[in-house]
Amino acid sequence: MVHALRRARQHLRSNGAVVLIQPHQYKRPHVAIASGGRRQPVAALVNPVFQPLINAANAAIQSVVDERLFKRTGTSHHQFTVLVANPTEMHRYLHQGQRPPRFPSGGRQRLQALWSARPAGAQIEVTEFLTVIALRAVSRR
Repeated sequence: MVHALRRARQHLRSNGAVVLIQPHQYKRPHVAIASGGRRQPVAALVNPVFQPLINAANAAIQSVVDERLFKRTGTSHHQFTVLVANPTEMHRYLHQGQRPPRFPSGGRQRLQALWSARPAGAQIEVTEFLTVIALRAVSRR
């Protein structure tokens, strides 16, 4: 990622900006059953492969800031929620990426139990968290 940021800096004008979007460093996606404004939490999903990748991305960002190629102008944390109709659609949604998250021990059984006892009109809610980082190119002199 350091190489990609250095290349991006070569193509930016002075004071140009780069916006990076990545998974939140600590918050992991979670699943709930939603019905009529009510939520029943199921489980937070896990993906042990992601943490080293997120740490490496943050180190790369810090590296280009330390090299004075960019200065950090802002960081914000966001979440978005996706509603899916059933466990099959949830599985399809979660497995769109290269490294899909998985349920912790007992999480899938909890989902099945809550889903079988769901109220009419219930949907599965998947909430994901992300971080948006803005970097401004430092003027070349």
